Amino acid sequence: MNIRKFIYATLSLAAFSTMAGAEVVSLSNGDRITGSVLKSTADGILLQTQFGTVVIPQNLVKTIAAESQAEDSAAAQGSAATGEAVASAAAEDPAAPVPEDKDPEWLVAYRNFIKENCPDGWQFRLRGGLDYRKTTSSVFALSANFDVVKEWNDINKFTATAYYLYTTETSVDNITSTTLDKYGVDTTYRRQFDEATNWYLENILSYRKDMVKGIRDQVDEAVVVGYSFDFKRYNLTIDIAPGPAVRYVNANGYDEHWAAMGVLAEDITWKISKLFRFEQNGYMGFSLTNPSKYSAYLRLGFILHADDAMDIALRYSYEYDSINAADAQKSEERLMLSFEFPFGWKY
Repeated sequence: MNIRKFIYATLSLAAFSTMAGAEVVSLSNGDRITGSVLKSTADGILLQTQFGTVVIPQNLVKTIAAESQAEDSAAAQGSAATGEAVASAAAEDPAAPVPEDKDPEWLVAYRNFIKENCPDGWQFRLRGGLDYRKTTSSVFALSANFDVVKEWNDINKFTATAYYLYTTETSVDNITSTTLDKYGVDTTYRRQFDEATNWYLENILSYRKDMVKGIRDQVDEAVVVGYSFDFKRYNLTIDIAPGPAVRYVNANGYDEHWAAMGVLAEDITWKISKLFRFEQNGYMGFSLTNPSKYSAYLRLGFILHADDAMDIALRYSYEYDSINAADAQKSEERLMLSFEFPFGWKY
């Protein structure tokens, strides 16, 4: 009896060893048979299995592979099928997360630089453009502006804009050339009466030098009381503020250096969308001693917020001044395509 058990155990071990290095025959109907190929002819395959020897016709054989390779192939197919099923389920599930496009690495680095280096609560913006015209003469103009905004305690706001406008005009025959420039700074300081009201007190102070109009120095200061109309539903804000002002002028052909004035200032901001923004501000002042003499400007801006690193704007400005010398240029009009670079600027 012990000898028989030993023989059966030996035969079973031998069969197991044979199957361990076996091949897997995949049939055209999807079935798979594991065994050891003893012989292969044009008619069929003689396969030794653990249940005996079988003959498989060649027209039924799809592939023959080592058992380890067949398992890897089946696992890969199963993984692919699982991935397709997960992707299909995610596509059908509206609550599934949707992959989003990533921002370029340079834009992420720019944001981090601004975050780390901009003082807390301050906003900066550099903007400018070029203008070239050629008619009977050629004109080249360069405009540069630097804007600063500081807000604190929810009721205080300081803004400043430093600007420089360089213009050179050359006759068509290059006989004469005239270079003119204009520069200055405009500042405002606003303080709301309290957080619950739209009333505010504002000081407007500006300095300019304008070779076009022959102005060596001009200082305007106004103290106005205004009200802010906030149409939150439309992302629209309109500020209107009247008040007294004073002007000092040091200009060619102008003997009266001081002028008392009454002014009306207004600003409009309309956030059309995340990409588009409209800005408009105006200022009008008239002489208290001679109301027929007045000064006014209008500035419009339509801004495309391209990304955090640059905006593109179409800006228009018109200025009129009859308070200064009678022989000075009274009006000036400009339309410019401006490229603007914000540093922590809020929209």
